[in-house]
Amino acid sequence: MEILQLTNKFADIWYQTNDSNANFGNPIGRREKKSKEAFVDRFFMSMKKLDEDEISALAEFDWLDEFILTQLQTLFQDAFSYEHEEINLMFSAEMMKSTKAFSKIVRDLDSELPIESVFQACRNVWIMNGLQLILGYPVELTQSIFAYSMLYPYTDNYVDDPSISTLDKYEFSERFANRIAGKPVEAKNEQERKIYHMIELIEGQFDRNDYPEVFESLLGIHRAQTDSMQLQHDTVTPEQALNICLAKGGASVLADGYLVAGKLTDEEKDFLFGYGAYLQLLDDIQDVKEDLEGGLMTTFSLLAKDQKLDSIVYKTYNFGEHVLDHSKEILDRVDLDFKGLLQKSILLFFVESVVVDAQYYSKLFQKELENFSPLSFEYVTRRRKFFIPQKHILLEKLEKHDFLLKEQSKMKEEMLNS
Repeated sequence: MEILQLTNKFADIWYQTNDSNANFGNPIGRREKKSKEAFVDRFFMSMKKLDEDEISALAEFDWLDEFILTQLQTLFQDAFSYEHEEINLMFSAEMMKSTKAFSKIVRDLDSELPIESVFQACRNVWIMNGLQLILGYPVELTQSIFAYSMLYPYTDNYVDDPSISTLDKYEFSERFANRIAGKPVEAKNEQERKIYHMIELIEGQFDRNDYPEVFESLLGIHRAQTDSMQLQHDTVTPEQALNICLAKGGASVLADGYLVAGKLTDEEKDFLFGYGAYLQLLDDIQDVKEDLEGGLMTTFSLLAKDQKLDSIVYKTYNFGEHVLDHSKEILDRVDLDFKGLLQKSILLFFVESVVVDAQYYSKLFQKELENFSPLSFEYVTRRRKFFIPQKHILLEKLEKHDFLLKEQSKMKEEMLNS
């Protein structure tokens, strides 16, 4: 009922949101763009030079972590104009410690998980670490943060597996719902066993009797994920597609909040649901081409069949502005312009989406957005093939560093015991 009420509330907000223009910030001139592009090139070249031999030579020292952190801070300050306070938040010692701890536990638990899936899960760890800060909790990797962040790479991989029949997927969905609800369920295969183990970890932190809302929120996101299967049918209406999008995104971050705090106020629920809905809208913008090719009828892929997406990007950006403006009391708990931080990141997101899927946007809109972009569209287009393989580069470097440290420690211990 809570998810339904919040979905209806934010659907009403969506329909009332302006779709004719948006305030993307201050324009950036061509000369400044060139300077920022040079900083980006230097950053990726410095990362690329860290080959395996260099990492191996430096593995006994913390120098590598410090080098990567310094390079990242410089990139975000010089290329993307982030403030010192914003950089310190994104790359705080606590955030870095949480990221490395997560990566290490994943590799100890499941060494075969692709780096893309680890990165996907890590994105949710970062979101939940940010929520810890906003909700007044220490920024750290908890059992529940680890488990929830791993659930959806695991379940996504299962649902996306073409070797598993639709009937088997629906039957799994029912078993998973029963397991979330606390009913005894037997795993049918190794993948299910991994998924149910994540629920065990959450149960280890939150007692079901004391924190029933935690498990209700997990059921809420599970239902929303199940409902999203309707997007595979051509008969879905724009209204249904929107509600599915809002429910899926909102329920996901609402669950994030419960798994951080255990209990939430009504104001916190509103913020978390709205923030999650906004993030899902952004994801759907990014996936328009892929969704169209796969026959997935989201709000954006439905619209892209017949018209350009200019107006819906305006609408999405303004929807996010509404959510953040109406959550000011909660965001003010952090001694930082959290809205400003998000705006910078989201502008970069829009730039990438529009450059990649330019055919869905008018030339006039592309020109307008480029005025506010820190990088020229020509540069992003030209460098895109270089950037794509680098998306996971930092996580891979940190993983390689930790692996070598572990191996060297093992060798020393063997030598001492020989």
